[in-house]
Amino acid sequence: MNIVIATGGSGGHIIPALRVADELRRHQCSIRFLGAFNLWKKSIEDAGFLYDELRVRGLELYRPHRLAHALFLLMRATWVSLGLLKKYNVDAVAGFGGYGAFPVVLAGICSGRPTLIHEQNVIPGRANSILSRWVERITISFPQSRKFFNNQRKIIFTGCPSHVPSVAVDHSALLQKFHLEKEKKTIVVLGGSQGSHRINEVFVQTVRELKKKVDIQVIHLCGKSDYGTLKNQYATLAIPFALFDFFDKMEHIYPLADIVIGRAGAVSVTELIHFRRPSILIPYPYAFGHQRYNAQVLTQAGVGRFIEERNFCHEWLLDAIKEMLAKPPGLEQWDQHFNEILGHDASSQLAQAIMGLKRCI
Repeated sequence: MNIVIATGGSGGHIIPALRVADELRRHQCSIRFLGAFNLWKKSIEDAGFLYDELRVRGLELYRPHRLAHALFLLMRATWVSLGLLKKYNVDAVAGFGGYGAFPVVLAGICSGRPTLIHEQNVIPGRANSILSRWVERITISFPQSRKFFNNQRKIIFTGCPSHVPSVAVDHSALLQKFHLEKEKKTIVVLGGSQGSHRINEVFVQTVRELKKKVDIQVIHLCGKSDYGTLKNQYATLAIPFALFDFFDKMEHIYPLADIVIGRAGAVSVTELIHFRRPSILIPYPYAFGHQRYNAQVLTQAGVGRFIEERNFCHEWLLDAIKEMLAKPPGLEQWDQHFNEILGHDASSQLAQAIMGLKRCI
């Protein structure tokens, strides 16, 4: 079966798409990526997949001159996609969201090919909201997303493909790998695939006070731009730490975390559920505020806290860390609220949904 995976260029789109692509490959499907990938082209190449990149940009509705250019690029990308779908004799198109995926899925619809979209966030993005009217299947990451789509018969709850726990985790070996100590509380700080300057800045301020009250150590994924500065700052803090600009083997990090601090992307929220790790989340304030609704999935279950970035400060973070370390949620709390998500192998479920599409042309 020849399948095109269409995706935008953020980690929240690419990471689930790559995991599903790998599962489809295991079932002898031929996979090609099509979309706008930005900095993620190397990840696609490293995973062994072919791709074609489109020139397309998001719609800036309040800037008419840019909107006109974006619409032109969108129409041209749709036309190019039509040609590529025909060239590669594509049987089905699976869209993983973002403006890079939109013209590809639209081309699939226009050419009569069966199409599917996957929504990573609780609140659907603009592209998926529009495309949901015409695609054959809508797959969702969170049960809370159902109410945002009109045709309930199209919806399949799959979960969000992400890292999942391994039964063979050796905590002592992982601690040694990161040069950390067994007796200390481990705080993991994540800023998304490119890091977050705001989280980096506030957290380091917080550590200066927190280390006086709690015996801590840190694993911090900070992004490239802040790496040099943070390395120097950590050297003065006199605590064990492991600092990375980027680290993709999250299954090596989550098992060590007593608490996770970071953004509220769909992949991160799903991983926090699967690894059952309490969290303090600072949702990315842009992109239509999608992350705020993702964060609420955890806060409403009592296993996490979140604060808007505009109110984020080291005094609030210090109190939140102390409270959550003192009283972490029990395992039964995770099972009670997330049994449906925990029971899903999202990559396998999505792959089966895609392979179940029937070619219409």
